[in-house]
Amino acid sequence: MLAGLFIILITIMILAQIVGRWFDIIIPSTEDFAGFFLAAATFLALAYTFRMGGHIRITILVHLLKGKVSRFALTAALSVFILMIAYGVYYTAAFVYESWSFEELSQGYIAVPLWIPQLGMVIGLLVFLIALIDDLVLLISGGTPTFVGLEE
Repeated sequence: MLAGLFIILITIMILAQIVGRWFDIIIPSTEDFAGFFLAAATFLALAYTFRMGGHIRITILVHLLKGKVSRFALTAALSVFILMIAYGVYYTAAFVYESWSFEELSQGYIAVPLWIPQLGMVIGLLVFLIALIDDLVLLISGGTPTFVGLEE
């Protein structure tokens, strides 16, 4: 829902800028905020998109495998993906902490502390990591991951 809210905010800001130009009104830093909101929307939508089977996956090999071999392949793939996203969460959080500790500001008309828009990346990746771990636990406990069967 937050990702959708940020998309709506981008739309409102762009429309306000268009209407403002008709009356010679310039809204400062609209492009900056639209970029911040787009990054937040992208990262905050990762977990939902994963759960709905929207991420691109190469499942041809998994479909050819049957039974325990298929479950092992899914378990291995999810495990590797969890490690990759955990790495991303760690270093993105370190990046945000560095921006906060050095008090970095955006370059636009309205100076925004950069850790604020960067926080959406960390939160989105963290929620995505939780969704991945949840599916791995589900798979290991004998269930079917949420994304399986959603390819069609």
